[in-house]
Amino acid sequence: MKMNKTALLLLTTLVASPTALAEQTPNFNFVSGGYLDGDIDGEGADGWTIDGSKLVSENVFLSGQYQTVGDSVNGADFDINWLSAGVGYRTAISSSTDFYGLLTYENLELEASYAGRSESEDENGYGLSVGLRSMVSESFELDGRLGYVDIDDDSETSISVGARYYINENLSFGANYMSLDDLDLISATVRYSF
Repeated sequence: MKMNKTALLLLTTLVASPTALAEQTPNFNFVSGGYLDGDIDGEGADGWTIDGSKLVSENVFLSGQYQTVGDSVNGADFDINWLSAGVGYRTAISSSTDFYGLLTYENLELEASYAGRSESEDENGYGLSVGLRSMVSESFELDGRLGYVDIDDDSETSISVGARYYINENLSFGANYMSLDDLDLISATVRYSF
C-alpha cells in the first residue's frame, strides 16, 4: 500500500485531537454525494460517489457506498465501479468522539472498451474496518479509518481520512482521502444529515 505522509499526519491529528472542545456526537444518519478524483497506478481518473448511513438502534448502523471512476486513454475507455454495503457498530468514547467498526460486502467491477468492443470483470469480497469520528467543534468533524479489504482472494489494507464542515445541523461539506494499494481517491461531497 502506498502510504501518503499527509494522510498519516491527518490520521494522527484526528487520534490526538482534543475532544473536549465539542459536546455533540457525530451523526450516523445521513446521505451524501459528490465528485471523485482518482489515481489508479499513476493514471488519472475522475467520477462520482454516493453514500449513506442509518442507525437501526442506539449503536448499530447500516452503511452503503457506491463509487465510480474512469478515464479515456488513446481511444480506450476504462471504468472502476465499487459497491460497499454493510453493518457497523458505534460507541461513544467521549462526549464528542465515536469509535466504530464496520463489516461490509464488497463488489468491484472493472470495465474496458475500445473500438466498439468491451470487456468487464466482476469480483466480490468483504471488508473490515475500524475508525474514529470526532466533532472537534460544533461545526467541524474529523473522520479516520483503517481497513482491510479482501476481494477475490486479493487482500489489501486501506486508510481513509476526512474532514467535514457543517453549515447547520443538516447540511455539510466535506473532503476525504482514501488509499488502497495502487488506488488513491480524493472526494469532495455534500451531506444531508437527518
